[in-house]
Amino acid sequence: MKRTILIILVMMMTTAVTLQGQEQPSWYDGWGLGFQVGAGGIFPSGSLSDDFKGCALFTAGINGEYNRLRVKADFAYGQPSFKTPNPYSVIDEQGRDLQLNASSNPALVGLGVQVGYTVLRLGKVSLTPMLGLSWNHMTWNLNHIKYKTDDQGEERPVIDNVTGTSQSSVGWMASVDIDIRLHGKVVDHPLSSSGQGHYASSLRISPFVTHVKCSDLVPPVKGCCVGLTVSYAGLFHSIAVHD
Repeated sequence: MKRTILIILVMMMTTAVTLQGQEQPSWYDGWGLGFQVGAGGIFPSGSLSDDFKGCALFTAGINGEYNRLRVKADFAYGQPSFKTPNPYSVIDEQGRDLQLNASSNPALVGLGVQVGYTVLRLGKVSLTPMLGLSWNHMTWNLNHIKYKTDDQGEERPVIDNVTGTSQSSVGWMASVDIDIRLHGKVVDHPLSSSGQGHYASSLRISPFVTHVKCSDLVPPVKGCCVGLTVSYAGLFHSIAVHD
């Protein structure tokens, strides 16, 4: 039994050393500039889920790196659905709705800026926790309702006019970038007029959570939106020159 345990430990240590030796120093050395584009989904929690449903997201962004440090800016677009037709709770004395959504799917635009540090590089996989701020902005239309009496003497809702409205929120954001390297090659003049660099492409899987608060809705809602994006990421890295 002791011999078996010793053999297993030696195999584990050998495997770890082998995997560490698979790192590509030229991929990580120096500073670099990259981009990502992809898609995913987002789902609300807390009281946010009382008013909104989840939706698909389309994302794009840029990022800069220096050794293990990463700074990333992301843009996201989606169309979440309302669960309630009267989010501002505008009613008359009889409790009838005086505002209704003219569009059930508001346009959601999100911007995020995060800073992270790569804590793990194992073979072709790297792990980078990220933390920062996000700004989310939704726009949609409202039907303003009034009630008229028809020929039968019954009151019926009629659209008086339609106006646009919006809701914005600033909150914290956290994510983890799991990069799986696809390929890489040396290129000439990637970021400057001289020298060589290294271009690497990766499959980037990013689970994230962001805090959202909508104070203008009645009642106000807040909570965390959790989501996941899958992106193609490209990165130009400078190659360190050693004399």
